Amino acid sequence: MDPTMAIVLSSIGVLGIGVAISFFVGRRQKGIENWNVGGRSLPMYVVAGSQFATGMGGGVLVAHIGIGYDGGLSAITYNLLYSFGIILLVMLAGWLKKQNFSTLPDIFRKLYGEHKIMMSAVTVLAIVVPFGWLCTQLVAFGNLFTEITGLSFTLLVIIFAAISLLFVLPGGLSSVAWTDFVFGCFMLILAVASGFYMLNMAGGWSNIVSNVPENFVAFPEGMGAIGTTTVVLWIFAIFPGALTNQMSYQRIYAAKDAKTAKQGFIIAAIAGVFSGVWASFMGISILSQNAGLENSELAAGWFLTQIPTWFLAIYSAFIIATIMSTVSSAVQSVVVNITNDIYKSYINPEVKDRDLVKASRGLSVLIVILAIVLSLYYPQALGWLQATYAYSAAGLLVPIFLGIALRRTNFLSKKGAMGGIFLGVIGAAVAQIIDTAIPYAVYGVVASLVGFILVSFIFKNKSNMEKKVAGL
Repeated sequence: MDPTMAIVLSSIGVLGIGVAISFFVGRRQKGIENWNVGGRSLPMYVVAGSQFATGMGGGVLVAHIGIGYDGGLSAITYNLLYSFGIILLVMLAGWLKKQNFSTLPDIFRKLYGEHKIMMSAVTVLAIVVPFGWLCTQLVAFGNLFTEITGLSFTLLVIIFAAISLLFVLPGGLSSVAWTDFVFGCFMLILAVASGFYMLNMAGGWSNIVSNVPENFVAFPEGMGAIGTTTVVLWIFAIFPGALTNQMSYQRIYAAKDAKTAKQGFIIAAIAGVFSGVWASFMGISILSQNAGLENSELAAGWFLTQIPTWFLAIYSAFIIATIMSTVSSAVQSVVVNITNDIYKSYINPEVKDRDLVKASRGLSVLIVILAIVLSLYYPQALGWLQATYAYSAAGLLVPIFLGIALRRTNFLSKKGAMGGIFLGVIGAAVAQIIDTAIPYAVYGVVASLVGFILVSFIFKNKSNMEKKVAGL
C-alpha cells in the first residue's frame, strides 16, 4: 500500500474514534460548567489520562526526541522537572478544589481581590503557555508529516488545526478530557511498541551505545549532556512553567474531589517520566544510525522515513493521538480564559450560560486561526515551549505561591502582586534582549520576587500608617 494512503487511513480511523467520543460526551454533558471544568466530576483515570496526554504532546515527539539526539539522557531531565512540578501541584489540590475555581486568574481574585489591570495581566500570562503549546503541536505535526507524505508544511498545519476543532466544540473540557484519556492509553501502548521496534532496528542496545558519545548514555552524567546552561534554563522555565500551566489547574478543578485529583496527578507524573525515558531512547537510537542531521528536530521525521508502511501507519496514528490531545486541550484552555476572565468579568457580566458556550465555540475558531498564522511564521517547536514557559513563570510563579503561603497574613496586596507580575516579565524581557549568559527566565523569576516583596512591603507600611493616622 502507498505510504501516504496508509497514513491517511490510520489517521481517519484514530480521529474518527476521537471525534465520535467527543460528540458523544458533548451530547451528554452540556452547559458552561462542562465546557469550562468538565462538570467537576471527572474520575481519577480520566484526570490521569488527560493530564498525561496533554503534557506529552508533540513536544515529546519532536522537541524531546531532538533533545535525546542532541543530549542523550537529557530528555529525562526535562520531563523530570515537569513531573516534579506536577507533583507539587498535588500539595495544593485540596485548597484549589475547595475554592471552586474555573481558571488560573481565579486564584488571584481569591488572594488579592478584584483589580482590572492585575487580572488582565494574569489572564494574558495564563494564556501564553497553552497558546505556546498549541503552536508547538502544530509545528510538530507539520515537521513530522512533511517528511513522510511530501505534502507542504502549511497545508498540513491548516488541516490538522481545523480537525482539532471537532474535539473542542462539542463539549469543551468534558469532551477534551475523555478523548485525552482514550488517546493517553493508546500512547502508552504505542510508545512501548515503538521502543521495541527501534531497539531491533538499531541492532540492540550494545550497538546503539557503541555508536554514540559515551557521556550521552552514562548515568547520571547523561542527564546533563545537553549542557549546563540549557539545564539551568529548564530549571527556571520548565519546572516553574509546570507550576503556572493553567491546563494542569483545570484538571484539578475538573476532578470529582481532591483525592481523585491527587491520585490522577501522581499517575500522570510517573507516566511523564516514562515519556522522557522513551524520548531519550528514541533520540539516542536515531543518533546511532544517522549522526548527520543538521537539525535535531528532524530526528523523529527521519525515523518515519526508515520504517515499513505497516508500522508507519500504526506510528502515524500514535502521532495523531499524541498531538491532537494537546492541541484540543490548549485551544479549550485559552478560550476559557478569554470568555471567563475577560468577556464575562468585564464586558458582559450578565451573559447567559447558553450564550457563553456559543461565544466559546466561536472564539475557538478564531484562536485556531491565529495559532496557524503564528506557527507558520515561527516554526520552532522547542522555541515556543521555552519562551512561553519562561514568561509565564516569570510573571506568575512568585505571586501564586508566595500568595498562597502568605494568604493568612496582612502582607498581601494587589499592588504587591502587580509588582511581582510586571517586574518579572520586564526582567525576563530585558535579559532576553541583551542575551545574558544566564537564562533569561532566571532574571524574570528573581525580578518578580524582588518586586513582589518590595512593593508589598511598601504598601503594607503605608496601609499601617494610614490606619494609625485615622486612629484605628
